[in-house]
Amino acid sequence: MNRFGQLRRLTSSLRFRLLAATLVGLSLAMLLAGVVLNGLFHEHVMRQFEKGLTQQLDQLTGRLSFDVQGRPALDAQTLSDPRWQRPYSGLYWQLDEVTTSVVPGLLRSRSLWDTHLALPADVMRDGEIHAHELPGPTDSRLRVLERTVRPEAGAGGEVRWRLSVAADLKDTHEAVAGFQRVLAASLVALLLLLLVAAWAQVAMGLRPLLALQQGLKNLREGRSPRLAGDVPSEVQPLVEDF
Repeated sequence: MNRFGQLRRLTSSLRFRLLAATLVGLSLAMLLAGVVLNGLFHEHVMRQFEKGLTQQLDQLTGRLSFDVQGRPALDAQTLSDPRWQRPYSGLYWQLDEVTTSVVPGLLRSRSLWDTHLALPADVMRDGEIHAHELPGPTDSRLRVLERTVRPEAGAGGEVRWRLSVAADLKDTHEAVAGFQRVLAASLVALLLLLLVAAWAQVAMGLRPLLALQQGLKNLREGRSPRLAGDVPSEVQPLVEDF
């Protein structure tokens, strides 16, 4: 038998068709599960990340004060996180003056050192928090939260201030990448286990057909006058026809 004939015989096998259909179905299910679980984990990590940034932004807002002329002041020594004081630590804050133009980095954390956050032009209503993702110091990638703050009525005229906090996404990306590796290995292992279970199920399911095949062989060779034995109800009509 040539190679084409062998391939045709293999693909016409009921066992092959069942296992191939099972493999395709399980692979699609594992792929879909991986995409969904990875998306849920990434969303959860980013939500927790932004929750921590929001707390930092609230702390800075509470520490920010204005003099009678409406000029801002913020005592960095009152901030609890030591990363504010360490250059390029991955955690930064900045206060921009917003009038007809933007004056960036009028006040900023020591961690920014001699740089400032290049925030995009943005229009915010009072009380709103906007999120951005942008490049930061030392080729990092930052997640930034910002809000508009104003001095008390009567001080500072129409000057608005944009207070922003930013944190490096490196640790978050590494956590997501680590989860992806574990998830991929787990899904591959699960797929293999399910394929073994499917193979065992197909083998047990086809066993009565193998018995029927042997019974037909015995009938054809004259070793048995009739088909005998228990067969599944699905093939019982075939046995009765014989």
